[in-house]
Amino acid sequence: MSKTPIKDYDEIITVVNKYIDGLISGDKEVVKQAFHKDATMYGYNTTDGFLGGSIDNLWDFMDKAGPAKNLKSRIDILDVEGTIASVRVSLENDAYGESYTDFHQLLKLDGEWIIISKLFHLHS
Repeated sequence: MSKTPIKDYDEIITVVNKYIDGLISGDKEVVKQAFHKDATMYGYNTTDGFLGGSIDNLWDFMDKAGPAKNLKSRIDILDVEGTIASVRVSLENDAYGESYTDFHQLLKLDGEWIIISKLFHLHS
């Protein structure tokens, strides 16, 4: 097991907080700062059923949903190894009043942490 510097954990939390802050404000430009331009997103939602592919699906969702002013969140860093990290994000009361669990995979690219994939589960 390698020793990951605290700085990496702090940087990972900062990136994931951009995602959460952007959801709360409804500002997808803030959220885009957290994701690689070619990131992917997969999961299920009540409107579309299975949703998969480009992170553009998240931008479309945000355009429709607007701000999630009452969103509550929790970030758990599950593991960090070198240049990769896995994070669980629990979200309650999004713009539609729904709750999700996300699993984000991050990569340290050119010295910066960035989300490269998002899996999500909508809780019923």
